[in-house]
Amino acid sequence: MLLFGLGWIVTAGFFPPLSPELGGVEVASFYQANPMGIRLGILLSMWGTAAFLPFSAVIYVQLARIEGPAPVWAYTHLMAAAGTLLTLAFPVLFWAATAFRLDRSPELIQLLSDLAWLPFVGMTVPFLVIPICIAIVGFGDKSQQPTFPRWACYFNLWADLLILPGGLVIFFKTGPFAWDGLIGIWLPLIAFAAWFVVMAYLLIKAAQRQALAAG
Repeated sequence: MLLFGLGWIVTAGFFPPLSPELGGVEVASFYQANPMGIRLGILLSMWGTAAFLPFSAVIYVQLARIEGPAPVWAYTHLMAAAGTLLTLAFPVLFWAATAFRLDRSPELIQLLSDLAWLPFVGMTVPFLVIPICIAIVGFGDKSQQPTFPRWACYFNLWADLLILPGGLVIFFKTGPFAWDGLIGIWLPLIAFAAWFVVMAYLLIKAAQRQALAAG
């Protein structure tokens, strides 16, 4: 998250997001004003997305351990995590294509930019499966010190509810549901960041308990 944020927010300057209302000339001007910063930021963001893989693998290991011989939800989580990585990687690639040839017509630059922003904010489906898998496995964990306690299961479902409306950005160019709006991106980003922090905390605590149990 730190590496992605450094590239996407600080270096590329993609935050706050471009307004969907901007015309082709305005969108092209944004990219043309900082081409090297945007390209460097995109590169850092690409490296940041790769770190989601080992993080997801740690969640998978814990889910599979809890489920036992038939870890259906652990495997489902793993596939959803791979899909989530693609929903992060492809928008970054489209931003890279946008900044690669800035001598294109403004309309083409705008098109490529839209192809990045719409899936980045709106393609929520793969990730939404992950908290559901965690909640289902967590609710079924009857151990004395569950890796995912009941409050964490409810938290995962809460995060899902806040991220779910992100898919509505394909219908709106203005207002809270647009990709620069409160419900379109701000609440989903806050929910995702909070989810990441909470999950990292739970996984670290679980690893510490397992290390102590192993002697």
